[in-house]
Amino acid sequence: GNSIDVDNDFGGNLGAAIGAANSGDVVKLGSNTYYTDGITIDKNITLEGQGGSKIDGGGTSNAVITLNGGASGATVKNVEITNGNNGLYGNNAKNLTLDNLNVNNIGLNQTNRSGKNNVGISLGNADGLTLTNSNISDIGRKGVGVGDTNGAEISGLTVQNVNLDAQHAQSHDAAGVKLFNTNGVAVKNSNFSDINAFHIWNDTTNGTTIEGNNVQNVGEDFLAPGFNNNVNISGIYDEKSANTTVKNNSGNSVADRFLVFNATEFSSQTINY
Repeated sequence: GNSIDVDNDFGGNLGAAIGAANSGDVVKLGSNTYYTDGITIDKNITLEGQGGSKIDGGGTSNAVITLNGGASGATVKNVEITNGNNGLYGNNAKNLTLDNLNVNNIGLNQTNRSGKNNVGISLGNADGLTLTNSNISDIGRKGVGVGDTNGAEISGLTVQNVNLDAQHAQSHDAAGVKLFNTNGVAVKNSNFSDINAFHIWNDTTNGTTIEGNNVQNVGEDFLAPGFNNNVNISGIYDEKSANTTVKNNSGNSVADRFLVFNATEFSSQTINY
């Protein structure tokens, strides 16, 4: 494919550069901030930033970046994504590569408890996903959510400052990383702190691997939301999931009621430690 320079070829107009790209092209960002009320990637391209590359949603009620099915095979790397309802949202985009992202200030100003809102990275039907070496911070609801997905690798994340204002119920859908209805997904070698929710929530899955993660000070930031006080949190929570492997993780909690690891009865009968 071709290399497209957003600044030199399109005067800094990111939307126009992406619109002009063909599958296989590399769209290169400069060390600049690109403002948008939401851009959509619908083809297999590489969106590549460098030091200082930032995509700013300006407080948009949309996702800052949306990837649809046409973006299967796409890569997004080396860029900061900030200031929107969702950071990066994808549905039916397979075999994505997301690397060295800094996703922050997402879903803090417009609380929306319906649907997939206030989430740093929200992906559905994302078979073959690779999400690596990224920082997810200052998120209203959930750092990373992956659902209805077969085969994915999530590793090298730092996830912090999630749901600190208790705008979302911890027992409903707030989390550092949440997997739902997935098969063969791995969450590895990541660090979680200052999360007012389950740090890693493995919900109704099969064959998940949770390995080499650190969940720090579970319960330190616990605040029950005013609309639902019947909530609790733990570091790693395995719920109604079969054939989970949990190994070589570490962590600590601030009180006995906050467990570093917890599992429902069904899960505990099928888990491999």
